Amino acid sequence: MYAQEYTCEKLKEDITAWNACTNNNNTKWAKAILEQGAFKQNVDGSFEYVYIMNTEDSVDIKALRNISFNYIGLNFNIDNAVRADMETNSPDNGVIFQGKLIGIGEFVGFGEYNKINGNVHFDIRFKPDRVRFSVKIQDYQVLKYIDGTLVQNYIALVKDTFPLNPDSNHKKSYAMAFINANSKCLNFASSYLSHLNKHVKVSQPTDLEDW
Repeated sequence: MYAQEYTCEKLKEDITAWNACTNNNNTKWAKAILEQGAFKQNVDGSFEYVYIMNTEDSVDIKALRNISFNYIGLNFNIDNAVRADMETNSPDNGVIFQGKLIGIGEFVGFGEYNKINGNVHFDIRFKPDRVRFSVKIQDYQVLKYIDGTLVQNYIALVKDTFPLNPDSNHKKSYAMAFINANSKCLNFASSYLSHLNKHVKVSQPTDLEDW
């Protein structure tokens, strides 16, 4: 017994809306995303993209967990120890992972360089006929270097930076981070759906009907 293909119409709609906002100017692009609501924001200011991926058949949850662990491993190059930790700390019906998106923004000053990373959190839950995929970014990690030496490492909440905060400093740099952070979330959802459909049919136990 094999699973039908997983589908998610909402994800298709969101990707279409996102693509309609593209602009060569990052500041204008970020403003267009904000004005047209082509991103997902929680009340705490974080970006969170949640999609329900449905199939018509029942799928083995252990197989779904393994497929999802593999997906995280491919995207974040996790080692065996990290995977074992994920498996231990994730629920039986889900996968929890917190990673980092490196270099989604930057700003340069006289003799200094500031690199913006994104802290990303995955929460993927399974039921026999559907998957709930959530990917969230609540804050950025900002690393400040002077003459190649790290002198500052701090957290900036996405809600406190441009374009969510129009009075933010480094508008162009945070516009770049805003675009990349949201784009990465959408891409993760899309690539996860593709990964799921590619691997689920070959990952089913032979005795699925008897479980």
